[in-house]
Amino acid sequence: MKPFDAGACTYAEVMNMTKNVTRALLLLLVALVALSSVAAADGGAAPLGIIPTPTPTPNPLTVSIWTNKTSYVYNEIAYIYFSLSQAAYIYVYDIQPDGVVRLIFPNQFNQANYASAGTHALPGTFKVVPPPGTEYLQIFASPVPLALAPTAYTEQYPLIGNNPQSAGVHIKGIIPTDPQQAQWVTAWTSVTISPSYAYQYPYPYPTPTPTPTPPSPPVYGGYVPWQQPPFPGVPGAYWYWSGGQWFQGQPSNGWYWYFSPDCYCWKFKIVVWFKFGG
Repeated sequence: MKPFDAGACTYAEVMNMTKNVTRALLLLLVALVALSSVAAADGGAAPLGIIPTPTPTPNPLTVSIWTNKTSYVYNEIAYIYFSLSQAAYIYVYDIQPDGVVRLIFPNQFNQANYASAGTHALPGTFKVVPPPGTEYLQIFASPVPLALAPTAYTEQYPLIGNNPQSAGVHIKGIIPTDPQQAQWVTAWTSVTISPSYAYQYPYPYPTPTPTPTPPSPPVYGGYVPWQQPPFPGVPGAYWYWSGGQWFQGQPSNGWYWYFSPDCYCWKFKIVVWFKFGG
């Protein structure tokens, strides 16, 4: 541009100035559109600095846990199963009915806790012990180690806390809770612990009938032997009279009473053996 007092501009100078102004306006418009696009993509004003946004995992890790039964009694063996959608490190906690929390896997016997995708049985056997009530199992799974296992096992199943609250504080102090860093998932299951099973017999159910034993020896004063025995009738029972007293069984020769299951009544029978020849 010329100084203010230099006089009027020529036509060529005016056209050149117009082109320069148009070019500057176009560049400014492009810059404004670019800034608007950045602000819209961020949902507001462009932030100061770069804030990383995590990329969603195409196949997120999932885990589940269950037992072979939903209720147990003391001294039974519980079998624990878990399933993973992909390979991961696993940690299983047992929350007892009294609130005590222990790490039951990995443990003093089995410390290899990296498992492939699929369904697995937790290694080892777990014996059910008191106290009674509802017991919970919680599993943690992560594609990377979470440092939840102790460096040395001074007991079979390490004690984590005397109640779930203190155990939760302990665990939160170890695993990352920042969504940008946390790479773990968890799942629960519960079982019922009882001292013994309370069986209920089906109805109607058969009443066991004790097998009578012969008296030693009874006194029947005036009893007529060929009347039916004075004993409870048991299907298939045999009684016979010999030498002034009753005997249970079938005689080799003579008469006896038989309690028939067909009519639930006593039947009088006679057995006779004949010997022919010398």
